[in-house]
Amino acid sequence: MGRDPDYLAFMRRRLAAAPPAAPRSIGRLRREHAADLASLPRPAVEVVQDLTLDGPAGPLRARLYRPRSAAPLPALVYFHGGGWVLGDVDSYDPVVRALAVASGLAWVSVDYRRPPEAPFPAPLDDASAAVAQVAARARDLGLDAERIGVAGDSAGGQLAASAALRLRGGENAPAVQVLLYPAVDLREVPPAPPDPDGLEFGPSGLERIVRLYLAGADPALPEVSPLVAPDLSGLPTAVIATAEYDRLRPQAERYAGRLRAAGVRTVLIGGTGLDHGFLGWGSFARRPAEAVARIGAAVRDVLLPP
Repeated sequence: MGRDPDYLAFMRRRLAAAPPAAPRSIGRLRREHAADLASLPRPAVEVVQDLTLDGPAGPLRARLYRPRSAAPLPALVYFHGGGWVLGDVDSYDPVVRALAVASGLAWVSVDYRRPPEAPFPAPLDDASAAVAQVAARARDLGLDAERIGVAGDSAGGQLAASAALRLRGGENAPAVQVLLYPAVDLREVPPAPPDPDGLEFGPSGLERIVRLYLAGADPALPEVSPLVAPDLSGLPTAVIATAEYDRLRPQAERYAGRLRAAGVRTVLIGGTGLDHGFLGWGSFARRPAEAVARIGAAVRDVLLPP
């Protein structure tokens, strides 16, 4: 079918402005990634508060986004994308603002340790600890400790899904898992789908970043590839969003199918005509704006049912 004209024009401008494909250091990739996200609009959120959470290897930076409310609010503990290697609380600020506005709920964005300095399981250890910390501090933050979920996009979606598996059945088991174009199977890098508009994205670099994240760990471990976990029963309700032209879409759809087969309520939001990374693009085109609105409404329906 192809992309809508306004969105296709945006994607062409975006690709034309991208740095040339060439081997680059992790430091340079991080700077380029941060600069790209810094160009996104930052929607207004009523309360934005920087936090420090206790992590297993030291303090973790975090940032709370929430509307003003006299009643305790449900919250999503959010883990950013960037292939585990890139990204932080500051660079993903526009993305989390958009999600907070769309849902009308509280979001806590968390900095986790990144490879290559801290490969698996360090990021997952931090993610799991962050959920427990937010729940423990919920009252002071104006949050509802009984309705704390996990969320993440791309690599952060893998961390959210893995944290839900690790915390299942325990005191800090999340109330929902919100997986936004997630990577849930790291056993191999999937091929890019054919592009209906002839867009050329260049090398993905996924092999490199997965190798850095795993640092020799078995990619078939359930906490690495949740899709292959033998038992998915007892997991929280899932909201899974995909993008039509994303190489990760098939595995996210398979995960949704496996969750449903295990009796887990699952809402699958298909990003028709969209690409990986669309969460911050709602100010540039209609389709990503509509997709973010659908995600926000779905999360709200789970945590604040009518």
